[in-house]
Amino acid sequence: MKTHLPNIWLAVCVSALTAATGFRAAADQPATISGPEKTYTGMVRAVDLKAHTLEAKGIMLFGKKFHLGAACVYTLLDNASGTENDLHPGQKILVSYQNADGVLVADRVEQQPLRFEGWVKAVDPNAHTVTLHSGGFGRDKQFQFAGDCQVTLRGGKAGTLADIQAGNYVTLIYETPPGLPTVQRIAQTSEKFTGSLTAIDLGEKTLKARMLFDTKDFNVGDHCVIVINGKDDGQLSDLKPDDELVFTYDEINGVNVVNRIELAKDSANTDTAIAPMAGN
Repeated sequence: MKTHLPNIWLAVCVSALTAATGFRAAADQPATISGPEKTYTGMVRAVDLKAHTLEAKGIMLFGKKFHLGAACVYTLLDNASGTENDLHPGQKILVSYQNADGVLVADRVEQQPLRFEGWVKAVDPNAHTVTLHSGGFGRDKQFQFAGDCQVTLRGGKAGTLADIQAGNYVTLIYETPPGLPTVQRIAQTSEKFTGSLTAIDLGEKTLKARMLFDTKDFNVGDHCVIVINGKDDGQLSDLKPDDELVFTYDEINGVNVVNRIELAKDSANTDTAIAPMAGN
């Protein structure tokens, strides 16, 4: 039997060369995956743009430090193509990262919305603050309006901070920088009806009002604010038949729940505009 040594050696040399080339190619590629990806949810505590690091604090107050990878993706509430410059203390984030021998390298940082719902208890135009009550045994919570706070009204229409009034039920998205929580977005989606009061039942806390050929029945909510002569401490007993009133209400499965009642003349004279904050 003949042995074709030249062919065998040729095959061995080609295999060795291929393996060596593959090894060098692998060595030239940066290691992008060092282990299974993990996630962490917390609040941004500090960002160092020079060192490209991010410190976040979790629910149990245990923090983590992440190195922001060169290809890290940043998704913000209003910007799906953000950068590390968009990160700042007070944001809630979800970090997807790899643990490379104890060094945490972030691959993706996604901002998570912080939401709060409740009835507006007070608005301070000068201090740019709003105080909300969440109902039940919830405590009042005060927020600062951001200079570029977005206001959304019913139907997705853009509003202003003057549309946020005591008694309104609102939903807001906020951040928690040092100091007061800061409102980034606020939605006030109640409807309004202006008409003459035709009936009132103080015991049942119900009202009936008419405008031309349209009549509406209202149930008065526990947190309803009644504005009389510009003051929001009025009572149902202050309302009289034929009063021209503005009702701010929410329709819940066919039931009109009113959260604010004011005399039409008070509504026309109300000026709760909030001036822009200095520096914004």
